[in-house]
Amino acid sequence: MAALIAQIVKPVIHQTLALIIAQCLGTGACFLLGKLLWSVQKTKPDMSFRRPGVEVFRGMGICLSVLLVIDGLFFLFPNAGKCQHFKGYMADKCAGQELFIGIHGLPITIYFGVLIGAPALAGLSLGIWALFAGESSAKNSAGG
Repeated sequence: MAALIAQIVKPVIHQTLALIIAQCLGTGACFLLGKLLWSVQKTKPDMSFRRPGVEVFRGMGICLSVLLVIDGLFFLFPNAGKCQHFKGYMADKCAGQELFIGIHGLPITIYFGVLIGAPALAGLSLGIWALFAGESSAKNSAGG
């Protein structure tokens, strides 16, 4: 799915932009698959929110740091995964990896950037949603 999303949003502008757009689309796909999985469960999950604790902030910090590291490294080294600068055996190996994963024209690192970045972005957005939903739920339950 990550390779498909990376191929769909392959812009001519900049590859870092392709990575960020693919991560956002992958996050949407994670939410859709989660909604689909919850809809087929016989027991529904408990969706009552309490005031978020320290673990929510810690999880959001981890997700944000993963996103910053992955997107920052891809921005600093955009040519790291391209097969153009390899010669001989390494060029054949790189072309084989591209053929196996299904990415052509983009560096192979964008696949791993989407594969790791989309769940991190999903976790970050769930943490932000829990913060805002937890605050409104806590106000409503206190009678305010």
